[in-house]
Amino acid sequence: MDKATFERQKAFAGEKKPSMQRRCVDYDYTERRMYMITMVTEGRKPLFGKVVGHSEAVEPSTEVPHIELSPLGKAVEQIWQTIGVHHPEVQVVALQMMPDHLHAILFVKERLEKPLGKVLLESWGRF
Repeated sequence: MDKATFERQKAFAGEKKPSMQRRCVDYDYTERRMYMITMVTEGRKPLFGKVVGHSEAVEPSTEVPHIELSPLGKAVEQIWQTIGVHHPEVQVVALQMMPDHLHAILFVKERLEKPLGKVLLESWGRF
């Protein structure tokens, strides 16, 4: 997305909220490289599941804190894990689900025809 398009669409995105480094407007997200993606549910609602276990528990106990995914969380995890099936040029290196957000590390193995964001939207469109 170029700067002019970004500025035209900014009014529809609403007020910018403070966060860590944001997506670079003029960056080419089709390049071969590793990308760190963080996605948060609206209002940080814990839609993906809940954390269960005890903080004092140690491996290999089943009481070690871990996320218990909701049906929606399982569906979201499944979509992320199958991105490479539909887009073999994208590999999910790591995925960490949390109750209200997720972190993913993606490796784009070869230059994409369209930006990574559009590839991800296509994957979610199968949901």
